[in-house]
Amino acid sequence: MPKTSRSAEAGARPAQRGAGRTRGKTMFRPHRSRRTALALTGLVAAALALGAIPATATAAPTGSAPALQVDGNWIRDANGNGVTLQGVSVLAPEQNDLCEYCNSKPTSELIDLAADTAAGWNSDVVRLPVTEISSTTDLAAYDAQYIAPYVDQAVDLGIYLIIDLHLVRDYGDAAGAVPQSMVKRFWDYIAPIYGGTSNVIFEVFNEPINPANWNTWKDYIQPVVDSIRTTAPDTLLLMGSPQWSTMLNGALANPVEDDNLAYVYHIYPNQGSPTEALLDSKFGNAADQIPVVITEFGWNPPGEFSDVITNGTTSNWGVPFREYVDAHPWIGWQAWILDNFWKPQMFDYDWNLMGGEYQGQFIKSWLAGEPNVSPCETHDAVGASVQVSSVYQSFTGDNLTDGDCTNAGRWISAVGDTTPTATVTLASAQDVSSVGVYSGYSGGTGVVLVDFTIEVHTSAGWQQVAAITGNTQAARDVTVGVSGVDQIRLVVTNPSASTTEAKIARVYELAVRG
Repeated sequence: MPKTSRSAEAGARPAQRGAGRTRGKTMFRPHRSRRTALALTGLVAAALALGAIPATATAAPTGSAPALQVDGNWIRDANGNGVTLQGVSVLAPEQNDLCEYCNSKPTSELIDLAADTAAGWNSDVVRLPVTEISSTTDLAAYDAQYIAPYVDQAVDLGIYLIIDLHLVRDYGDAAGAVPQSMVKRFWDYIAPIYGGTSNVIFEVFNEPINPANWNTWKDYIQPVVDSIRTTAPDTLLLMGSPQWSTMLNGALANPVEDDNLAYVYHIYPNQGSPTEALLDSKFGNAADQIPVVITEFGWNPPGEFSDVITNGTTSNWGVPFREYVDAHPWIGWQAWILDNFWKPQMFDYDWNLMGGEYQGQFIKSWLAGEPNVSPCETHDAVGASVQVSSVYQSFTGDNLTDGDCTNAGRWISAVGDTTPTATVTLASAQDVSSVGVYSGYSGGTGVVLVDFTIEVHTSAGWQQVAAITGNTQAARDVTVGVSGVDQIRLVVTNPSASTTEAKIARVYELAVRG
């Protein structure tokens, strides 16, 4: 990911903080390639003779994963099975050691993890960013260090690898923009080497920005695609679009001319709540007609692991987004990012997988095929006993630990209780990393808890671990980080910002996470 910060425009992506497993879907008509078969070995030899790649370069192995071909709005394997490419992006290898506080891991280790079924990740595909490319880059040296080892690794693992030319810049001939010749130079070198490796996918240009015009973009990128096809006639291509890859709808009227190309969309919480209507308009309606792969999406709650682009929660953004994508299995996806440096991270700086309202555990569970549930529903205190200071009607304190996050499953304090308080007693003392505080009610405005504290009890007594003021989030993940906790207390000092609703605490769940 680029080091420069980005504006919060729709589609903008965050700046950094410092044996093949295709998922077989419903069988449709058999795969039929619309391209005349070409002998790739002959093409590579011809490319060598013409000087397209140096004589010292060696073509990559044939591959271990089924070749992929676009068919309508699906990507299919050679047997005609629909393939939903699901996986993650990793940090660009050339930027792996830039973070001084992240305890970095080798890229190869992260790719192994992403593909590790036993570890629960089970990625079919890994997206490998290529960031430090210019018009004068020594491509032979770059390939040898930052691409070739990971292609070999993907072949060994039997997964797909997306070589992602990770440019985030204007395109064209204007000052500071990426000239077409630079993009073409990169792919003219890379395509002959990896065009015969069935594990490899090319993402041609990550995020062109301006001009914000699809037809201008097509005129710019079509010659690059045509050039790629001279030496890589069968490789699946992924095609971005202007405005940080958010304008793929332009391809409906004026598609890039190629018969094995899917279109890319990038989406983060800054683009809005992932309702069906929003996602239909962004990429879903288009995906009913053309192949679409979401090569970037992600979120984390507000704080040091997110920014204005990626601020979101698993309950409010991740769960509905997954519900939509799961209902559209022809749309592939790669989550951003399996890392502890670039935002939105899946791990903290010490490589602890972040759960709760952070995206890490949710993405891992999604890749493992586990049910799509909110962190509000599953946590370490489900069934724990609760004492509360007051109760409104039948909305008792037991609702705080019942895993029911509907309106009927809330605790509501009585009118006149100026300091609503709830104490959860755990079955046994445990390490607590965080407490999820879920408040408000659906359809209500300004009724989430505004000011509150979290206290924990250990053998040493009670201690306050967090004081939250001015909260506006219905799902708030509060860091605790205390061992030996046997009780947790919520003390509310301002239950609501509403001037029309009763000043009472409305809390769905206190989700305790170890």
